[in-house]
Formats: sequence, C-alpha cells, structure tokens
Amino acid sequence: MIIPDIDLNELKKAKDKNFEDRLKFIDMYTDWLKKTPNKVWSRQQKEIIG
Repeated sequence: MIIPDIDLNELKKAKDKNFEDRLKFIDMYTDWLKKTPNKVWSRQQKEIIG
C-alpha cells in the first residue's frame, strides 16, 4: 500500500478557506432572505424539497 504525501499546512489552508467561504455564503443567503418576499423564497424551497 502506498501512502501519499500530504502537506498538512496546505490541507489546513484549504479547510480554513472552505470554512470562510461557507460563512460568506450564509451571510449572502440571509441577506437575500431578508430582502425577498416570503412567497418567493418559500416557493423556491418547496421546489428544492420536492
């Protein structure tokens, strides 16, 4: 079995960037929810949920 070389520093950077990107998305989505009428976003959620 061959074990790949893993750069733990690069892995941590990628993990941190992923976390920051998720927080930015959450902020962006909540801003959109606040300014969008309930009928619009609830209809879209209904389509996603099925």
